[in-house]
Amino acid sequence: MDLKTPAESVLKRAVRNAGKLLSGKVGAGLMQLGTFALAARALGASEFGLFSVLIAQVMLFAGLASFESSQAIIRYGVPHLNDLNKRAAQSLFKAGMLLDLGAAALAALAMVAAAPLLANWIGWNERLVHLAQAIAPLTFAGAIGTSKGMLRLFDRYDLLSWHALVTPGARLLMIAVCAALDLSLGFYLAAWVVAGWLGMLAAAFLGWREAHRRDMLTGMTGSLRNLAHDQPGMWRFALFANLNASVGLVPSHLATLVVAAILGTESAGAYRIAREVAAGLLKPVDLVNQAIYPDLARLVLARNWSGLWRTAARGGMNAAIIFSVITAFIALVGHALLTGIFGPEIAVAAPLLIAIGVATTIKVTAFAAEPVLYAVGRPDVLFALSLVTGALFVGILFWRLPIDGLSGAGWSFIGMDGVFALLSALIAIHIVRRRAAEVSESNLQEMS
Repeated sequence: MDLKTPAESVLKRAVRNAGKLLSGKVGAGLMQLGTFALAARALGASEFGLFSVLIAQVMLFAGLASFESSQAIIRYGVPHLNDLNKRAAQSLFKAGMLLDLGAAALAALAMVAAAPLLANWIGWNERLVHLAQAIAPLTFAGAIGTSKGMLRLFDRYDLLSWHALVTPGARLLMIAVCAALDLSLGFYLAAWVVAGWLGMLAAAFLGWREAHRRDMLTGMTGSLRNLAHDQPGMWRFALFANLNASVGLVPSHLATLVVAAILGTESAGAYRIAREVAAGLLKPVDLVNQAIYPDLARLVLARNWSGLWRTAARGGMNAAIIFSVITAFIALVGHALLTGIFGPEIAVAAPLLIAIGVATTIKVTAFAAEPVLYAVGRPDVLFALSLVTGALFVGILFWRLPIDGLSGAGWSFIGMDGVFALLSALIAIHIVRRRAAEVSESNLQEMS
């Protein structure tokens, strides 16, 4: 998108790109559901609960270490591409890859060291500790931020759509083999690790190949000196993006561990299923966020504030309508869906599934606030918001789980998403208005 492209086309462009992503995510979501259905039925409720908690542990550490480099790639890559500054873009790509791989290695080491402590909290034996340590390399499956950021920056959402099928497809195939051969839990975990690595390698190949195809790698050297010279504030941006994403792991991986500690591993497995099903049904809002962020960054660079307002308002209104319908659908078929696919033991998560739909419907009314705050370079604000709402989530979780059982987690989602939507919208409006006022004042001074 050229900086002078009419703002009205931004949302259409985002929806079109989100549609490309959705075509891959639909297939990936179905594969993911099939994978969990096979694993849940083959392993049984108890073993599947262990499987879910072990995976959650590793991905929690991976997420805590991850720097969300895709956000930095877009935030700083947009002006580099606009100015055709190849050297600066190359430094940005190298810095992002270093962050991705360094974070994954750190997370793997931390998982190995922390496994015994987590096992003592949940009450696991030595065998499960060794399994948790053995799958620590799964953290490298998350080292794809730079690669995916590059593809988004180059507007290659078609390749992102194809890539979305790699890891789920590999998992489905290998888990099916494990189920057919009646293999033990360790083989299921190994399959998860191998599939994650395949997805990571495929993303790296696609991202760097596209950069090469666009002649963005000409003259690139192996030097790692002064990587942040052309992206001032990048390390701070990446740090706060990491902190924000880390807090975002609370309702997924950390909550799985909390549910296991309070209600047992079987309930943790049911919680994980509800999260996965809800994430699949409600995935479009995340895809629109991914698709719209580069264009919002371009609008900010062009100081097109009116276009920014219209895009955010229209997007929020349309998203709220769409997700209200999706949530109603979940309320009608959620229990039957869980029972038919995963078995009656998992159907206990149906009320939680509905609550997640309600919470997400509330949150999407302000869906543009998060990419806007990233676009104006304020991940620190998002981190503060995520910290507050994440603490609220955990507080409600510890309060309601012993009282309401698994369905008590639904109140945590509603409280967290409702507060986040309200505060993020108010703060984004305030910051953009202040930026617009500063630009207007600067223009008046230049004219005078």
